[in-house]
Amino acid sequence: MVNTILVEPDGLVSTGSASSAKGDPPSIGLGQGLLLLASALFVGYSLIQLVERPSVPESSHDLVIQAHLDAWYGGDLETADSLRSPERVRTGPSERRARGEVEYQAMLQARVELFDCGALPPETVRCDVAYSNLLNEVVGKEPVVHAMQFGIRDGLLLFVSGPYLEDEDLTASFRDYAIQMFPDAYQDACVEEPNLQPPSCAALKLSHLSDWAAWLGHWE
Repeated sequence: MVNTILVEPDGLVSTGSASSAKGDPPSIGLGQGLLLLASALFVGYSLIQLVERPSVPESSHDLVIQAHLDAWYGGDLETADSLRSPERVRTGPSERRARGEVEYQAMLQARVELFDCGALPPETVRCDVAYSNLLNEVVGKEPVVHAMQFGIRDGLLLFVSGPYLEDEDLTASFRDYAIQMFPDAYQDACVEEPNLQPPSCAALKLSHLSDWAAWLGHWE
């Protein structure tokens, strides 16, 4: 009887015994040896993955903040507000302006990405936020990055502190173009930046997006 190693279908290795011909020395062929080595490496890698894989997200705060931003800039005010502390939810004229801004951002297909977050105890998280919209896309410009702070307690946002998220250069460029080409329509549709914008401002920008990009290219 000689000891052998059996490789199970699930990759686990178990020991057993098998008979060998009388007088034959215990040996493992080259093919068997390579199979056993590969199996052992697989088991070792699997164990490392189990140890290193986190059982919970690195930061639940980051997930709440990203979900809030995704909702706000994706046109879903109800979800955005559900992630705010109840006493921080707007009412009246403030709520109407917020609803208009959320629709404005959604119409321009705004995109936000959270990164490099760090805790500022006791209840604040500081993050960099990358922002872009269709204005960036049509001229091929990378997202702009702003530093922001978020108050958070019990999984709900207490406050959002930072600049109005926009690419200031692109906003200023479109404003210059609009004032030159159709000043009255621009003043009727948009409010002075930086500020929450109504959907009419997004509609105006969308209707002149290609012409603005061509105008911008002419002056660069």
